[in-house]
Amino acid sequence: MKGDFSHDRYDPRRNYTSVLKQQGRVELDADWNEQAAIQAHLMRTLTLDLIGPAGGPAATCGFGLAETQQAGTEPEVGDFLIGAGRYYVDGILVENHAPLAYTAQTHLPAVERLKSGRAYFAYLDVWDRHVTALEDDRLREVALGGPDTCTRVQTVWQVRTMEANTAAQEGDVEALRQELERAQKQLAELRAQIEQTEDRTEGTKLQRAAAKLEKTIAALEERLANVGEGGDNPDDPCEHLLADLRGWTSGTLTARIEPVEPSDSPCVLPPDARYRGLENQLYRIEVHRGGTVGDAQPPTFKWSRENGSVAARWLSIRGNEVQVATSRGFAAGHWVEITDDTDDLLARPGTMARLSRVEGDRMTIEGNAPAAPTGPHPKVRRWDQRATSEVTLDGGAVPIVAGDEGQGGWIEIEHGIEVRFSAGSYRTGDYWLIPARVATGDIEWPQGDGGPLPQPPRGIAHHYAPLFLFDATGESPYASLTRDCRNIFQPMLRVEE
Repeated sequence: MKGDFSHDRYDPRRNYTSVLKQQGRVELDADWNEQAAIQAHLMRTLTLDLIGPAGGPAATCGFGLAETQQAGTEPEVGDFLIGAGRYYVDGILVENHAPLAYTAQTHLPAVERLKSGRAYFAYLDVWDRHVTALEDDRLREVALGGPDTCTRVQTVWQVRTMEANTAAQEGDVEALRQELERAQKQLAELRAQIEQTEDRTEGTKLQRAAAKLEKTIAALEERLANVGEGGDNPDDPCEHLLADLRGWTSGTLTARIEPVEPSDSPCVLPPDARYRGLENQLYRIEVHRGGTVGDAQPPTFKWSRENGSVAARWLSIRGNEVQVATSRGFAAGHWVEITDDTDDLLARPGTMARLSRVEGDRMTIEGNAPAAPTGPHPKVRRWDQRATSEVTLDGGAVPIVAGDEGQGGWIEIEHGIEVRFSAGSYRTGDYWLIPARVATGDIEWPQGDGGPLPQPPRGIAHHYAPLFLFDATGESPYASLTRDCRNIFQPMLRVEE
């Protein structure tokens, strides 16, 4: 949520059910937003408990393979029609208000047509998107001169497809079994080494390696269970095809205030480890280019001290000069991201560029002129990372390297704030928030006995549900249903006609 927020306080572990306003007290955006988050959590949890992971009402269940006579239109070759109606995914209501062609989805641009003669699997990808007046100009109140006021959270649904190859699925199961056997063998060897070693330091290293391997084995066993090794529905191809998507997890981030080295001189008092900024800030750490740590092209991240909220509508470009609706908050030397709705909906990073001059409503880009964004609602967003003696930028963003469990791997942000990433994979758009407060001289971050705790991303959380298996054909209606994977339920109360 890249908005101008003071905080994001909602934590479901606190079990709060409402926010109560007191008379004569300071009003904060965080209180209002926490109430909305509490209500959404309560409603989604109740719906999930009643319906289960996914389901739709019998009379109005949507997202099936629609028949052309129902839609009143005919798809083209390589396409199919998505049925109108409602469906619930992990307690989230998703609605398709009218039959829609697969290639004409509002929130899934640039969909490629399917190949005739191939078997496909259709599934729902559901997530929350933050929408501001940059993405929807109707949020501005023209009666007041069009100011930027509240923002919105939008439920995005995308019907996606993948090829359904049964032989490949069986091969995947066998590959998982082999990988599990190798991991179990390595763990047995490590345990034998632990028993034999007399070196305490070496023993600690071996124990850490064994603990990581145990987690890997547990994850492999869970994946095998999801694809039929003892699961509730071992023969359900719909659940098998979604196993990798549902089992995907991102790496973690740890944040802290840089510790102060003690002085060797008894006459010198070391300064306190403090947040050294002059203003309260909500720092945003966001993955720019996704990937796996250690790859030849590692993932990268960008950061903003104002939650990425400084952005302006892109109007035009002439040479290296970009015209925007307002340049407030931008200055020479800033890195900016040029992006649009298509990038947001496809989870693609925008183009990073550095400003050499800002004058009026015009920004001059340093170096080669960037390509003009081609999707709806183009915008320019400011980020605050910069190259230093210890940080080298890669395409305008900071490379992600994994830190060990000691003191290594910390990356300086600013004013004493440091972050450290774990090994693993990261998706474009993964983000973390770090509130920094002047009054305490500290950041707000979960703590354990050993210091700050690693945290998974706050978002973006994707929710998946199987829809149907079908064959793409070369004859009308160009899609032949082979299996409906949706769960359809009868309402608890029905009015008899």
